[in-house]
Amino acid sequence: MAWLDPQWFTLEALTAEWRRKDVRKWMIGVITVTVVLILLSQPETVPTALTIDSVGIDVFLALLEMQIMVAVLLYREQLMGWLRTAYVADNALGTLMRKLVSLGRNMREATRGSFRE
Repeated sequence: MAWLDPQWFTLEALTAEWRRKDVRKWMIGVITVTVVLILLSQPETVPTALTIDSVGIDVFLALLEMQIMVAVLLYREQLMGWLRTAYVADNALGTLMRKLVSLGRNMREATRGSFRE
């Protein structure tokens, strides 16, 4: 049946088409078009929009995740040094980090029954 054929727009034809449709693939297409149109509205983001349009949003996000993982692996020593420095610092971030660690330790000890009398 041709796309513009009037028989295609009947309720039965549309229902059958919706049943055959892969919803995940359709949603990825809708998201890709939306993101590309949003990015095309700004001149600075046109190259990114063209890249997403050529490879698709799912492949673009996979490539972006890979770049983030490589950056974390390359800079893990500097990142760990920064985290250690922030942990021992006497500021809000250091206090928050120490509280979260102690909360985890206390929860583990509580599940083992160490706090029973």
